[in-house]
Amino acid sequence: MTAGTGAIYDLGYRRYDGPRLGRPAAVRALFEHSLRVVWGIGRGGRAKLIPMGLAAMAALPAVVALGIAAIAGQFGGSADELSPIRYETYFPYVSGIVFLFAAAQAPELLGRDQRYGTLSLYFARALRREDYVVARLAAFAVAVLGLILAPQALLFAGRALVAPDIPAAVAHDLPMLPPVLAQALVTAGVLGGLALAIAAFTPRRAYATAAIIAVVLAMPVVAQIGGRAARSLGGELLVLLSPPHILEGTNATFFGTQMVGVGSGIGGEWYVGAAMVVSVGSIVALARRYRSLVA
Repeated sequence: MTAGTGAIYDLGYRRYDGPRLGRPAAVRALFEHSLRVVWGIGRGGRAKLIPMGLAAMAALPAVVALGIAAIAGQFGGSADELSPIRYETYFPYVSGIVFLFAAAQAPELLGRDQRYGTLSLYFARALRREDYVVARLAAFAVAVLGLILAPQALLFAGRALVAPDIPAAVAHDLPMLPPVLAQALVTAGVLGGLALAIAAFTPRRAYATAAIIAVVLAMPVVAQIGGRAARSLGGELLVLLSPPHILEGTNATFFGTQMVGVGSGIGGEWYVGAAMVVSVGSIVALARRYRSLVA
């Protein structure tokens, strides 16, 4: 009988003796990490190129509007009369940019964990599946809101600073803040929630981005064709299946402007209701996906 040749080495590993912060700290850490992932912070330049580039593009109309406001102030004119870029028209200018941001960054946020099998590591700790969904969803919503509201904040501050009477300019623009915030929340809920819900069903970034683009761009075509084929109210209600039409309708509702074209005969409450349905439905679909997903 030969003697065993095994050996035991003391590698010096120690048990963790510090405080165990539990689920709240885990959710907070995942939220902060998710924000960094969306904006490419802590990663190479290529990861920052798309989100930072789109953020710069979203701010460009505000810079143009401020230039027009400064010129108008020198000649005694009104920026609202001379500039086509105002609070109520800003969202149509940047909605495409927000859509591209959601289509590009939602798969980046969710796909890597599925692709590299790291979900089991998350769920083996204090995090639950619903915690993962809440942290990722909240971080993405905050990122989209930042993309939307930062240019509006720049526009608000700039219009006040270039005005000859700053307090009067601030008082003039303050009533526009509630509709700006409402439209930003709706845009983040519709585009952000829909993009995350679609991205959750595939680990491949290219497939997820293509699916998001296909869904969002196909529905306006269906709405346009259906609305023109059926001139009744029932035909116009097809626009409620189109995210771009929904956001156009909520923008008109919140700012009190008039829609033109297909869907202009529908009341604003229909668009607000459709936006809530899309947002809540996307959250439910996302939660169900991760509840049934095998980590």
